Amino acid sequence: MWWENKGHLTIKDNELIIGELKATEIAKEFDTPIYVYNKQRILDNFNTLKNAFEKHTNNFRIHYAMKANSNLTILKMLSEQGAYIDAVSPLEAKIAIRAGFTNDHVMFTGTSVSDEDLKQLLDMDVFLNIDSISQLKRLRKLTDKKLNISIRWNPGEGAGHHANTITAGKYIKFGIPEHKINEAIEEIKTAGFNLVGLHQHIGSGWLEDDVPIFLESVDKTITTAKNIENKLGKKLKFIDFGGGPGIPYNENENPFPVETYATGICQKIKESNMDVQIAIEPGRFIVGDAGILLTEINTVEEKNIPVIGINAGFNTLARPAMYGSHHEIVIADNVESKNKKEYMVAGNLCESGDVFTKNKKTLRLLPTPKEKNIIAILNAGAYGFSMASTYNSRPLPKEILIDKNNTQIIRRQQTIEDLLREQE
Repeated sequence: MWWENKGHLTIKDNELIIGELKATEIAKEFDTPIYVYNKQRILDNFNTLKNAFEKHTNNFRIHYAMKANSNLTILKMLSEQGAYIDAVSPLEAKIAIRAGFTNDHVMFTGTSVSDEDLKQLLDMDVFLNIDSISQLKRLRKLTDKKLNISIRWNPGEGAGHHANTITAGKYIKFGIPEHKINEAIEEIKTAGFNLVGLHQHIGSGWLEDDVPIFLESVDKTITTAKNIENKLGKKLKFIDFGGGPGIPYNENENPFPVETYATGICQKIKESNMDVQIAIEPGRFIVGDAGILLTEINTVEEKNIPVIGINAGFNTLARPAMYGSHHEIVIADNVESKNKKEYMVAGNLCESGDVFTKNKKTLRLLPTPKEKNIIAILNAGAYGFSMASTYNSRPLPKEILIDKNNTQIIRRQQTIEDLLREQE
């Protein structure tokens, strides 16, 4: 299968193997629905990026975009690897610090940031990346500190796997547009803040075809950074090129071209003669393909169309319903069967849009299933649990980490007591 990867996802005797364990045995031991993460795959993905940049420079840092997956154990693993953090809420910043990241390794980049958010962030003494002039003005009123800060600008063109994940362009809420950069600089000077960096982020989940668009934005950001240096009369310390590198979700997509990406950034910085540190903010690339959602089939039935019903819904994995995203669906003990048929793969929520296909009219060609079969939904490590909810009063699922043939529960399943605790 196109998604097979030695040491991570393999097939043996028609069964799906995660690490060194049968998916069916994991499901039997821990019950379903359950998110399963492969520790070694996460570390391999992180080091793939790290090694690609180290071929060109040692003056770089990797901020893990923890919104992709904020599990405490995964954060601790990445902290031990020398990662920094990209946090988008005060609570994310607190979780990162709880996981072992020092406050100077946590960068906060939010949007529509409230005064209460700013007060919490100032108390934590994390690094602030400013998204708007309004945020700058209000920050000035909240502190007398001569803060080191960076600003996020909008380079005017974005890319992403879906319109709602593109984060640069005209009709986008993020960042300071080019024509307001000088106004932001004047506000920074008036406040007495120290502008040390420039940040961009064009979108999430882009692949090979979008790299040229990204590298164009790198050129624009370097030019803007030079203009800022001239305006300030001093050098910036870093340029953060944001996140966005994606993973293939289907066989028609190629793996992200890490070498082209890293080489492109490093060469452009070298050609610019700027003495700045490079920062990037990957999330999906590090954890996306390392996670698998295991569910159980409870219904196989011919209605108006053939339906497979499973014990998870868009409360468990929102991406198919929210974005029309494709995830490979595998029957864990019948992976390679040639006896296939098209089915709706339906969740257990009371919503007609609760399906694990592109939409409710798009069926999925799958081996003939049986009730009680385990279904594995692949590439669920990013924006899976982190976007989960308790809609329909369905509890949040359990998460486990596997390391070869060892397992560790890294989040227990939610209980009714958890659901009601804040109400009583």
